[in-house]
Amino acid sequence: MSQQAGWYDDPENADNLRYWDGVQWTDHTSPKRKPGLDQAGQAAQQAWGAPPGQQPVQGGHDGAQHGYGQAHAQHGYGQQGGQEPTNPYAGGTQPPFQGQQWQPMPGGQQLQHLQAPTTPDGQPLAGWWRRVGARILDGILIAVVGGLVANQLVPGVWTDYLDWATGATDLSAQPPAQLLERLSSWSLVVGVVGLVYEVVLVKLLGGTLGKLALGLRVRLRDEPGLVGWGTSLLRGLVYQLSGIFTPVYFLNVLWPLWDEKNQALHDKVARTNVVRHR
Repeated sequence: MSQQAGWYDDPENADNLRYWDGVQWTDHTSPKRKPGLDQAGQAAQQAWGAPPGQQPVQGGHDGAQHGYGQAHAQHGYGQQGGQEPTNPYAGGTQPPFQGQQWQPMPGGQQLQHLQAPTTPDGQPLAGWWRRVGARILDGILIAVVGGLVANQLVPGVWTDYLDWATGATDLSAQPPAQLLERLSSWSLVVGVVGLVYEVVLVKLLGGTLGKLALGLRVRLRDEPGLVGWGTSLLRGLVYQLSGIFTPVYFLNVLWPLWDEKNQALHDKVARTNVVRHR
């Protein structure tokens, strides 16, 4: 079950908080401590009569309300003749959670902190939707560029195919063997363009144009920086070959959804991870 939405320690910056929307980290951040927050806490302690040296209750808005209720009960506020102290945050924006946000566990067990998946050295892993979005952008680009190259190397193949398809009387008939061979050659050229595109850009830039556009990078799981030519080639080959068999391709694409390391099958073979660069 996914952790509930809320503010948590930013896995990218220890001085910030980042908002978890219940599925993945968002781009919304906030500093852990706001100017004047210490003074507000001291004023609250004085108003509530907290003993010197006692720390204010942590845990955000709910914790503030809990501490306020304890002081309220200790000093008899709310009884006849009592005067309720001023809430230093009344009428304004509540401060963000300070430090870590903790979620209660069933049966009063120790509270557990939510951690985003990272590489062993702490770099946050890319979410599944971002990876799919990057593949869609790359697919469009490869289809356009690869199609232009293939049309130069195998000219007129689609025109011949359309002529055959419109003139065929038997819907179950197969195209002539020569036409099938030309269609296969056209598809092979597009596949080679896609492989070269991925291998070269991952090696030189750390990611394809789609990944770069969405703030993603490809790296070795246990070592930051650009991958080598061999790793990039192996990763690209496994991905391209998975596309030959449709069930294997979809299994490869969906694998990061349940994999604890957020790796697709081609990542596992090449020992890589797709990470968030920004």
